[in-house]
Amino acid sequence: MTERLLQKYTSYLLIAFTLAVILLSAVVYRYPVLTIDVGISQGLQEGFDAPLARAFAIYAARAISFWGIPMVAVWLVLIVSFLFWRARYYLENLFCMLTLTAPAINTLIKYLINRPRPTTEFVSIFDYQLSPSFPSGHVVFYTTFFGYLIFTMAYTDRLPRWLRTTIIVISVLMIATVSFSRLYLGVHWLTDVIAGYLLGFSILLILMYFYLRMKKSR
Repeated sequence: MTERLLQKYTSYLLIAFTLAVILLSAVVYRYPVLTIDVGISQGLQEGFDAPLARAFAIYAARAISFWGIPMVAVWLVLIVSFLFWRARYYLENLFCMLTLTAPAINTLIKYLINRPRPTTEFVSIFDYQLSPSFPSGHVVFYTTFFGYLIFTMAYTDRLPRWLRTTIIVISVLMIATVSFSRLYLGVHWLTDVIAGYLLGFSILLILMYFYLRMKKSR
C-alpha cells in the first residue's frame, strides 16, 4: 500500500513542494526581512526570557543542532551507512549515503538566493553563522536523513522491534525540534525553516521512490 501511494503521488508532491520553494525563494530574495519572520522569532525567544529558561533553551537548541554541523552530519551518515552494511542491508547502505546529496543541493540554493542571516537588530543571536540563511541546512538534512531512517525501519525486519521503534521515535523528535533550535538560536527565520522542510521532503521523496523501485526489482 505504501509503495503504491508513494509511486502514485510522488510527482504531484514534488511539483507542489518545488513550486512552494520557488515562491518562497522569490519572496525572500525580494524581501530579505519579513515582518512575520521577525515576529515569530522574537515571540519564541521572549517565551524563554527568564534566566533559567533561557539557559535551558540555549543548551537544548545547541544539543539538537549539533548533529547538523557539517562534519558531524557527514560522520553520522557514514557511521549509520556502515552499520547498515554490517547488517547486510546493502541497498539501505547505498541510499543512506545518498542523503548527503541534500546538503549539497541546499548549499547551491543558499548561494543563489544569498539571503542574509538574522541580525541583532531584530533578534538575539546565540550561534553566529557566516553562510547565507535560506533555506535552513539543518532542517533540510534532518528531514532527509532522519526521514530516511523512519521510512527504512519498516523494511529492516531483521532488526529487533524495540530498536526500530527507538530509532523512529528519536528521528521524529529530531525532525520536529530542529526548527525550534534554529529559530531560537537566532540563525534562521521561519521562512528558512519552512523552505528547509519542503526541500528536505522533496529530496526524501525522490530517494524513497527509487529505493522502493530497486527493492522491488531485487
